[in-house]
Amino acid sequence: MSRLKVGLALGSGAARGLAHIGVLEVLEKEGIPIDMIAGTSSGAIIGAVYAKTKNAKSMRPLAIAFGLRRMRYFTDFAIPHANAVRPVAKALRLQKFKYFSDLAIPWRGIIKGRHIEAELQSLVGYNTEFKDLQIPLSCVAVDIDKGEEVVITDGKVWEAIRASSSIPVIITPMEWRGRNLVDGLLLNPIPTKTVRDMGADYVISVNVLPRKAASNNLESNIVSIMLKSFYLLDSMLVETSMSAADAVIEPDVIGISFTDFHHAKECIEAGAAATRLVIPEIKKKLGLS
Repeated sequence: MSRLKVGLALGSGAARGLAHIGVLEVLEKEGIPIDMIAGTSSGAIIGAVYAKTKNAKSMRPLAIAFGLRRMRYFTDFAIPHANAVRPVAKALRLQKFKYFSDLAIPWRGIIKGRHIEAELQSLVGYNTEFKDLQIPLSCVAVDIDKGEEVVITDGKVWEAIRASSSIPVIITPMEWRGRNLVDGLLLNPIPTKTVRDMGADYVISVNVLPRKAASNNLESNIVSIMLKSFYLLDSMLVETSMSAADAVIEPDVIGISFTDFHHAKECIEAGAAATRLVIPEIKKKLGLS
């Protein structure tokens, strides 16, 4: 008898998404087959690296190293020097916002994302395309102009994961085939349906976002506050996605801020611990016990 095709849906969550590495480590160790992966934002990044290497253990040191040098990736500011901003501020003040819609503000995000792009190219390879991956992959992004979901399954992988993880306002949109793409979290924070559409019979979805209630930890910077706002607005989408999964893994990362990339080890261990709890259920459903 042919076995069920297993799909893995890795959700968004910024630094919390590093828990996906622990999930993959345990699934791999326990012999759970992964036939296809769909990822959003950080889930797309982790999913892409695994789809290329099929080696979860090798991803742990990469995540820890990223956390240690995290600040260098967020220093290529798109917003110009204060002297260049003053004419804009003066124009706004004089017009009293009457002509705000006609005012040309040149920047599209706080960070250009060039350092991030270089890191993504290093992780998956500049010329690596989806057809080169060992596991079929889908990356979820959003066309910010049309307000529609875009599922990327071909072309260069680094471009897809850059688009899927471009936090609106914080990181400039990714220009991809004539479209301006931003973080997929806006419309599909956990791509359960996406991986089902890829042909998965059995879907394992990983959620690292708060369900309805806000987390207790204080978000202390603009990136964390903005991400938390998006995720709280996405709460209904998260619930819908989880209800459509065959198995749900929810690492306990509630105490980790969305920008705590330096807590990579804690996130990974949380992912591993949560996965161990559902392994018996998964093996039973797949006939592997």
